[in-house]
Amino acid sequence: METMRRYRIRTRPFLCIDPVEAVETGVTVGEETVEELLLIPNPGLGIYTMYAVVMDQPENEIRNIPVMKRGEIVFEKRSEASHYAKKRGDPYVLCGVKSTRVVNQDEIEQFRSIHPGEDDILKKLKMFDTRK
Repeated sequence: METMRRYRIRTRPFLCIDPVEAVETGVTVGEETVEELLLIPNPGLGIYTMYAVVMDQPENEIRNIPVMKRGEIVFEKRSEASHYAKKRGDPYVLCGVKSTRVVNQDEIEQFRSIHPGEDDILKKLKMFDTRK
């Protein structure tokens, strides 16, 4: 069974491609916890604690879209997630959240050193791009 990984700040519903991107969406004092979600696409009739709607596209294409405009969101109820996925249409897919785990700061720093990204200021500016 194919699985996908997404990351989020625990108190926020928006999903990110990697832990560094999650941190860059804006961590405040009360939001220090980054979670990794293991997702099962098209979950069938399984019972999951949460559900997510994510884009079924290559990661490099998704990465070019600002986090807040992607529309990848986690839900607590399957009915809400399924309704959202139908409303968004293709290329969005419903996923069950198989498991979650807390990503510690050392893992985030290690990921950041292995995958150097764009300049932080440029990424923050992209979040406010209204052309799409």
